[in-house]
Amino acid sequence: MPHTITYTEEIEEHGYCQERPALRTGEKYLYNVDGEKRLRIVRSVHFDKYVWKDVAQWSTVIEEYLPDEYVLCEILIKTNAYKLSRMPVFIANGMIGVLTRDLDFASGELVIPSTVGNWYVRGVAPFGFYECKDLTKVTFSPMVVIVYQYAFARSGLKDVVFNEEVPVTVHVTALDDCDNLPKFDKLFDRPFSGKYLICGGDFFQKEEEQLRQWHFIS
Repeated sequence: MPHTITYTEEIEEHGYCQERPALRTGEKYLYNVDGEKRLRIVRSVHFDKYVWKDVAQWSTVIEEYLPDEYVLCEILIKTNAYKLSRMPVFIANGMIGVLTRDLDFASGELVIPSTVGNWYVRGVAPFGFYECKDLTKVTFSPMVVIVYQYAFARSGLKDVVFNEEVPVTVHVTALDDCDNLPKFDKLFDRPFSGKYLICGGDFFQKEEEQLRQWHFIS
């Protein structure tokens, strides 16, 4: 599991606070620490103006993966009816996503594979394909069993196809603000083909723990 880092930056207030943190929620990037590149996923950036008199603060929560916990590689994506292109992705502890710098490569129809070379894929990382505006369709291969928070939020998805073999547990926020998807009740409607369960809170956490025991490889 990733290491969690929380940065808190205090800012002296003079009327309105105009400063902003360098990072933003959903950003995925590589960060140099003592000569090694670590993968970081920004889980939240929160501003609290009223910490105490004349002082505000930004709090940034980051998931960090060490070099032996992730790999950068490429998978194929169908950009139109006749063309396949290579898309850079990361795989971190069995979860797949795209770095913020590579969002433009996520254009067209994507099949989430269960393996990439010697690396296995069991889920979509938090914010994995967040704000991929040109991503139109996602199909899940069998053994890809979990989709984390905001994985496809604010993307251009028009359709999602789950597999018929193993149910996919989908966090209730994974498809937030996907304006091209049909409007549906996340807990009761069944707009997509295949087997899946949309849930959140403690129920999602329990499902995640079981799926990691059954399907993830140590």
